[in-house]
Formats: sequence, C-alpha cells, structure tokens
Amino acid sequence: MRQASRALLAVAALLVVAVPTLAQGQPDVSIGIVKETAEKFDVLVGTLDVLSGGMPAVDAATAIERTVARDLEYSGLFRVGMLESQAETDSLRFTYAIRGSVEGPVRDADQTGEVVPTTISLDLVTYPGGQLLLNKRYRPLPEQMRITAHHFANQVVEILTGEPGIAMTRIVFSRGSGDRRDLWVVDYDGENLMRLTSNRTLNLCPDWKPDGTEVAFTSYHRGMQGLYSLDTATGEVRQIIAQEGLNLGASWHPDGRELLISLSRAGDPEIYRVSADGDIVRRLTAMRSIEISPSWSPSGRELVFTSDMTGTPQLYVLDDVGSARRRLTWEGRYNDSAEWSPSGEQIVYATREGNLTQLVLIRATGEARKLLTDRRWRNCEDPSWAPDGRHVVFASDRTGTFKLYVMDVLEGGVRQLTFGDEPDITPAWSPR
Repeated sequence: MRQASRALLAVAALLVVAVPTLAQGQPDVSIGIVKETAEKFDVLVGTLDVLSGGMPAVDAATAIERTVARDLEYSGLFRVGMLESQAETDSLRFTYAIRGSVEGPVRDADQTGEVVPTTISLDLVTYPGGQLLLNKRYRPLPEQMRITAHHFANQVVEILTGEPGIAMTRIVFSRGSGDRRDLWVVDYDGENLMRLTSNRTLNLCPDWKPDGTEVAFTSYHRGMQGLYSLDTATGEVRQIIAQEGLNLGASWHPDGRELLISLSRAGDPEIYRVSADGDIVRRLTAMRSIEISPSWSPSGRELVFTSDMTGTPQLYVLDDVGSARRRLTWEGRYNDSAEWSPSGEQIVYATREGNLTQLVLIRATGEARKLLTDRRWRNCEDPSWAPDGRHVVFASDRTGTFKLYVMDVLEGGVRQLTFGDEPDITPAWSPR
C-alpha cells in the first residue's frame, strides 16, 4: 500500500541505514468491477494535408494524427475514427472532425542543417457540416510534435466539455528494489520516461506541488530518512525536514505552502503540518497508535489518514487543526493510501481483502463503498488521481512485478503505463 506498507519498508531501511501502451503493442484490459455507460463524442481524425516539407513533414503529420487520436481515446470522452486516406466518408457517423495541414521547412533551410519549425494548422469542425469550432496554428520544432498534439487534444476536450484535458500531465513514481529506488517520471501516455534521481539510496512516496514546480519525496539522500523536494525545472534537490525516526510520505496543501507528513519524533508515528521550508506548523494527532499516510482534501480544510487506533488500520478524516475526527472505513483489515478526488466527493484507497490488496472507491462521507479491482489483478496499491477526477494510476503485480496501470474509474478500462523488469511503486499524478 502506498505508505502504510511502505512504512514497514521504511522502518526496515531505517534500522539498516540509522513505456507506452501502443508502442509496446499491449491491448487495453478491463477490470470488470466498475461498468457505467457514459456519453461520448464521436470524432473523426482526418489525414492532415502535407503542403510542403517532404518526408519529415509526412512523418510529423502522422505523429500529430496518431497522438491526437490516442489522447482523445484515453480521455474516455470520445469514440475516435481515423482515416488513412481521403476516402469517401459520407457513410461514417461522426459529430465532429479534426482536420488540418502541415507545412514543412523549405529545402534550402533543411540542407543548411538549420533547425526550422514546421507550421501545423489544426481545426475542430462539426461533421459533416464543417462549422469551425476551434482553430490552432503551431510552429513546433521536430522534438515538439507530441506536445503540440497534446495541447490541441486538451483544447478539444475543453471546448466540448468545459473541463481541461489531461494530455500534458505526467506521473512520477519510484522504481527499483531493496534499498535502492529512484524517482522516475513518465508522460501520462507512457512516453518520455526519464530518471529524476540517482543517489544510490531509497527514494519513494513522491507528491507533486500543486503548481507542478516541485516534487516532495521521502529519501535517505543524506544518510538518514528525511523529506526532500526536487525542483522539476532544474533537478535540484533540497531538504525539507529530516528528524530522528520516520519522516514518511508527504501531501502538499492545495495552496502549496505546507505539507502533511508522518513523523515519529515523539514515539509512535503521528501526523504533522510542516511548512515548505521544514518548520513544524502543528501536530495534528497525539494517539498511542500509528498515524500515517495523510492526504489533504482539495479544500485544504480536512485530511484523510490511516490509524490503527482500533486495532486494525482504518481510514479517518480530521480537520486542519486536529479536531473533529471521524472514522471513514469499517470494512477491510488493512486500509491505506487514501487520496481525495479533485472534486472532493470521493476517496480512493487500498484495502487488504483476504491475502490480496485491492482498490476501493468511497464517498468522502463514507457511503457507497465500491471495489474497483478484483483478485485477477493480484495486488493493486498506491492509487493516485488524475486531475480530471476520472482516471487513477496505481501499481499492480498482476504480471509478477509491480508495474503502473491507469484505470478509468467510470467505465473500468485499464491500460498498462510502465514496462520492464524492475518494480514500479508509489505513483503520483501531476496536477497539470
């Protein structure tokens, strides 16, 4: 589980220390527990007209078409059709279409070796009427084709739904085994995998600052367990707080000025509010029990956390001054890794069912408990919400090694996000 089971890992370590679904050819799979019908937009992604630029422009057009189509499919909001040629389309039933053109650099500029932008024009129109709803013109360099497509896909989602898309979001996670795990980051679609840390120690439980500029994480970066922050622009790592005992996990406050953390400075692990500079602002719990895995609500006025005060780890909700405690869960012998949905209406968490860990969705009021996974998926842990409040990334060992998967909690569809032989755990979805 995201932090409680990782707490055991951290305690053990404390004593010692005192790639993309389509590219991999992997089919999407379905968990089969959550199945709801949602209204979808039918959109046709047409073949872009290549006006100049030769094969580089053709390759750019293909990349744009496929990336936009995949982004719309992954949103869960669209049924997407693609044309490989300008064939007759009158019989196709679509409500919208995406069309456009690619104009590559002139040959003389290409021959000089100069890096010249390509001109991309993309339109969203009604189909078959052709009424223009959105027009965007881009001038990307070759390495910017995917981000151009992601940006346009997000614009399509926003103009049709009024909500921002998630195509430009990223997921940070911990990869490795034993006492050597590094932070990695990957685009939401499994592309652009990149290593963030390389300090030959344990780094886990990352959490994004709300503005996306920093990632807080637990590490033994300087020989003892502490909470650190990594600047996402420069890669610079700074210490936030490092005290004797556990300094486990972190949850940024929605305003980005504070974090929640579990510290064992007074004995048993308790929940504290600390400033972004590491000053202790307030101790929120003071029980003869283990209090871990805190997560702020979107309003910043409440938090959910795990406590074994009744004998088994259950979820509790507390206000931001440490009062008005209420018990959230009553089922499951081990509940942990809770995270509030962006709307604040639901909470996703991991629960031990028999000898396996599964994911559960529950209302923030404690009602309507619903299993999201089943035993076919073995252990499913560490859930983290996408900013759209519809998708969750989590770790599962269904293949024998923990890898990351993305689930549509409305319809139940799942796609594998990461691949390889090393375990991937504790993912966190970026806020933008």
